[in-house]
Amino acid sequence: MGFKINFDSANVSTGFGLVEEGKYEVTIVAAEAKEWQGQYSIGFDVEIRSDIEQKHQGAKILYNTLYLTSANPQYAEDAEKKRNSFFVACGYTGKMDLDLDVVVREIIGKSVLAYVKHETDKNNKTWAKVKFVAPSSADPAQPDGPPIQVGEDDLPF
Repeated sequence: MGFKINFDSANVSTGFGLVEEGKYEVTIVAAEAKEWQGQYSIGFDVEIRSDIEQKHQGAKILYNTLYLTSANPQYAEDAEKKRNSFFVACGYTGKMDLDLDVVVREIIGKSVLAYVKHETDKNNKTWAKVKFVAPSSADPAQPDGPPIQVGEDDLPF
């Protein structure tokens, strides 16, 4: 085989850098219900939308947590306000009883406006984290091209 590769160790990809603090239009790409010591939360990942002109398009902000309950009365009201703001941003309205397992399935794919802040962990590593979400001010993402038609001949069975 006669294929040759030009290699330059100084010209390598460094991947995505740290997402700057600020507001970003994002899509929720993963979510899971969590429970620890009787306290409930939603773990979620977001991707900065590429269909809107903004910095860091396509970057993911992983391992975010929305605390749904708090055993500490000092934080209970704040947790409730953030929880309700999150649900409004995801399209829930009025007063309703929500099932956590259903919610985590329904919020995947929702577009929201994320407020991103930096956090530094105990190992002195800095991460971008979603601290608050609000309703998206952008139009929902639209698929490119014509709809895909799947006929009987396309099915394997």
